[in-house]
Formats: sequence, structure tokens, C-alpha cells
Amino acid sequence: MQRSAAEVERAVGVPAELLLRDAATAAEATAALLADGLTSDEAVRVALLNNPSVRAALLSIGISRADFVQSTLFSNPTLFLSLQFPDGGGKPNVEVNLAQNIAELWLIPARTDAAQRDLDQAVLEAARSTAFVVLDVRQAYVRAAQARARVNLAEDGVEIATKLVEVAELRQQAGSGSEVDLNLARATRLQAMVDLRNARLAAVEARAQLSELLGLTDDPAALVLTDTLRSPAEWEIPAERLQAIARAARLDLRIMEESVASAEALARLERVRFLRSVDVGFAFELAERRSRGDRKWLAETFYDALQSGALTPPNFMPREPQGTDTIVGPTLSLELPLWDQNQAQIAKADRLVEQARQRRDALLVSVAQDIHASLARVRTATENAAFYCTELVPTAERNVSLAQDGYRVGRVPFLSLLEAQRAYLSTRVSELEALEAAARAEIELERATGRPADVLRDASSETTDEPEEALPGPEIGEDTP
Repeated sequence: MQRSAAEVERAVGVPAELLLRDAATAAEATAALLADGLTSDEAVRVALLNNPSVRAALLSIGISRADFVQSTLFSNPTLFLSLQFPDGGGKPNVEVNLAQNIAELWLIPARTDAAQRDLDQAVLEAARSTAFVVLDVRQAYVRAAQARARVNLAEDGVEIATKLVEVAELRQQAGSGSEVDLNLARATRLQAMVDLRNARLAAVEARAQLSELLGLTDDPAALVLTDTLRSPAEWEIPAERLQAIARAARLDLRIMEESVASAEALARLERVRFLRSVDVGFAFELAERRSRGDRKWLAETFYDALQSGALTPPNFMPREPQGTDTIVGPTLSLELPLWDQNQAQIAKADRLVEQARQRRDALLVSVAQDIHASLARVRTATENAAFYCTELVPTAERNVSLAQDGYRVGRVPFLSLLEAQRAYLSTRVSELEALEAAARAEIELERATGRPADVLRDASSETTDEPEEALPGPEIGEDTP
């Protein structure tokens, strides 16, 4: 679990110790984080403390660990006990056999190696599932922050529409405005009020999704978010650099590599399983002693008298005792691999190894193209967000200001002012969507590379600190099919 937590910290840049806290400590830490609002980083911490999926992923490590421990154990010895009673009475024949399968001596190392690979794979799987939860929380936080900003923008829209109604009423009272202009302004305000209700609903729904990922059951409307959407920095790092990072850091690639190693370990196990049963033991046998029955004194005296030709007294000499045969010695029992030498399972295991390698190579190609697409997406989204912030929104603000001034002096018709207001609000909405798209594209780039965004930006100008040799597989680059 500590290894898995360390992998999570490396992948998403959050403190690993949060995953190892007990329920009471986690509840206390969660309450402290929620006390004064929630930043994006704090939301991640709350999810690591409370999300049931994270806890379930960590429990899978314990399950795999139990399988590993089981693989190291010898099979239990076999005890055979037999009591066979003579039909004529007497003491029984006793047989005792104790045997142990010594094939475990060469099966256990191969079996343990395969189980260790599965355990390593489970550690990485748990880390990957946890890292994906973290990235989902960040995505949900961005959506919730954008929804909250839409509420603020809808409130501004209501305020603008209200002022527009006031201006239309003043112009009508002054005799320079019409009833049509006033009705249009009132309709605009009513629509703005509807938009505000819908924006508030969308904000509650976005916070509910975020609260679900955080493992909270409280009213999502009470969740206070403190971070705002901001224009991200540009991405100058080349795709080849990101691919090198992803080949060493992406957990699914490392899981696939462990899957190849696990298949190879199972193939080695199948090769030593051609002799699966060799029982060595100890045998003890106590032979039966039959009963002679009761002595018939009259018959014996009669026969003795006839034999001697004279009256003979009974023979009181005791019978000779019966001997006891005891057999003790070692035993050996083994399966003779004459017909089944496990050749079918060996061939199957070899095919599974090759299949795992091909799947790993396919994933390497997919990662390469994922990097190209994610980098293009984040660059385009960043440029769009910057363009809205520096060009489109200021232009729309100037148009509104000019239209308002012109409408007051009668040089601009009301419809032009109304259109300028609508264009301004629409541009602001598009700006929020662009900022959200840029933030989400950055998170997707983190998912594609397996490292946090700040580490990726630092890597654009520094040599990598990844512990890695590159994973085996085809070279990936610009010309990868």
C-alpha cells in the first residue's frame, strides 16, 4: 500500500500519506479541509481521504498479497490410516502412511515468481485507479468552477438587463423611446432571470458530481469552491519529450510490462509442472493376529486317549503365542509423465506471453498518438482561452460601452444596444467555456503522460529525472503509424 501511495504521489503530485490514514483521522482531516472553502488541491486530498473507490482499489492489494503468501506455502502432508479386522476375530491389521509431495521444491519458486508479478501488477493497478480518481476530481472541480462562474455571469446578465429596462423607461418618459423598446428590454430581463435559474441548477449538479467523487453525502449547494478558472500557460515542450516521459511514467504501460513479466513467469511455471506429484513418506504396518477360539477340553481329552490307547488326563500346556509381524519403511509415489508432459499448457503459456507482448506494443503506439492528440488539444485550447481573454472579451466590452453611450444620445437604436449586450454575454460564456476546455485539456495531458502538469513544464527545459530505462517495444515518434 505504501508503494501504491508513492506511485500515486509521483503520478499526480499529491501527498501519499493521505491514503494510509484510518477512518477517524480521515474524517477529522476532511472536516478541517472543508472548513474554509475548498481549493482544487484540497478537493483532491478530500477524495483521497474519503472516496470509497480509492479504498476499494487499495484493498485489492491485500487480496493479491494473500495470493502471494499462499504461493509460498507447501501443500499439506497426507496421512493414511487403515484398520482391517480378521473375519474370524483377533487383532486388526494396522497400516499408517505419512507422505509429503516434494514436487513443491521446484514448483514453489516458479509459482512465487508469478504471484510476485501479479502482486506488483495489483500495486500499479491500485495506483492507476487512484490516480484516475484524482484526475476525475480535478475535472469535476473545473466543471463546478465553470458552473459557478456561469452563475456569476448570469447574475451580471440580470443586472445588465435591469439597467437596460431602466434606460428604456427613462427614454420612454422623455419621449424618445417606444413601447416596443421597453417590452424588448423587459423580455430580455425575463430571459436573463430564466438563464440565472438554469445556471444555478447546473452549478448544483456540477457540485453534486464533485461531492460524489469526494465521498461526501452533504448538500452539494453548501460546498464552497475558492479556486477560479484562469488562463493556463503555453506549452512549449515537444511531443517527443512527452513520449519519453510517458513511456517511463504511465502506469498502464508499467502494468502492461508487469503483465508480460507475469505471463513469462507462468510459462516458466508450466515448464516445471511436467512432474507435478512426487510423494515421499513413511509407512508402518502391524500384521493381523487371528483368534484361535475357545479350547474344547472334552474333545481334546477324548482324542488324546484314543491316540495313546489309555485314559489320558487333559493337556493343560498353553498354546504357543502367535507372532506379530511389524513392517516399517520409506515410500515413494510419483506420477510418470509418459503421455501428459504438460506440453499443451506450455504451448498455451508461450502464446500468452507473445499475446501480452503484442498488447504492450499496441499500447505503446496508442500512447504515442494519445500524446500527439493531447498536446495539440491543450495548445489549441490554451490559445483559444488567451484569445478570448485578450481580444474577444475586451472588444465586446468596448462595443457595449459604445452602444450604451450612443443609445443615450439617440445615435444608436435600441436593437443595436440589445445586440451588443447579447454579444457581450455570449462572448463571456464562450470565454468561460474556453477556459474550462484549456483546464480540462491540461488535465488530460497529465492523464496521457502520467505526470503532473508542473513537472511536465519543468521537464521542457531540464533533463528528465525519471528512473527509467525505456520500456521494451517499438520506437514511437512522429512517423509512428
